[in-house]
Amino acid sequence: MNLEDELRAALRRDNPSPGFAERVVARAQSSARPARAIPRMMWAAAIAALLVIGFSTAYEYREMKAERASRDAVVALRIAADKLNIARERVLRRETPADTREN
Repeated sequence: MNLEDELRAALRRDNPSPGFAERVVARAQSSARPARAIPRMMWAAAIAALLVIGFSTAYEYREMKAERASRDAVVALRIAADKLNIARERVLRRETPADTREN
């Protein structure tokens, strides 16, 4: 058999089994959906949304803490630098008169 014959055989019209139309009509009229499928999907979507919100909130909180720590470190370094400059100036003021006395 060649491909065309195989396609014709596969696509030829067959008569449905007895009672096919009645089964289709009965099923269409009942239109019973699985009762648990929809609520499970809703619960799954809700849980997924909560997880996304939770993880994004935790990420943002960590980022905020890191930024705050960075700002605090910069402020601490500025304060330390200012105090060191004040101490350096005091030391230089005390050394300067002593150096001029010796000359």
